[in-house]
Amino acid sequence: MHGLTVEGVAARSGVAKTTIYRRWRSKEDLALAALLELIKEESTPVRHVGGTQAALSAYLGRLIDNLNSKLYGRIVRGLISDLGVDLELARGFRERVLARRVAAMRALLQRGIARGELRRDLDLEIAVDLLLGPIYYRLLISGEPLTRAVVDRLVRAVMAYGR
Repeated sequence: MHGLTVEGVAARSGVAKTTIYRRWRSKEDLALAALLELIKEESTPVRHVGGTQAALSAYLGRLIDNLNSKLYGRIVRGLISDLGVDLELARGFRERVLARRVAAMRALLQRGIARGELRRDLDLEIAVDLLLGPIYYRLLISGEPLTRAVVDRLVRAVMAYGR
């Protein structure tokens, strides 16, 4: 979390550092709380409009828009670097951020199965990994751009896998 300090947050918010530390144990926990607030501001978490392909594209398009935004993307990148060493932070991120994304993807895929757009024996775990994994890979490792075209390619691939 380069550039983020509890001292800086305290100064900008007009409270003492101790006030911040009473609520959050570290700057990483504070960053996770900020990320959760941004996620709360998102519109309806799962859109059930149109077909499954359109709904997946819309949801993932909003996700990459958020990840490409300066604040949201910086927070996620900063948090991810700390997940390997801070088990409590990692658990909180998985339970409060990733679980939300996974649940949304599963709901859209299950809807596709129920509508006959995807096969009944679709491996939901792998399908979710195929949709979310490349997005986080591009964000954190390869540095390749996160674009709507990439989202459309991912969704088309998963839809083909699921038929």
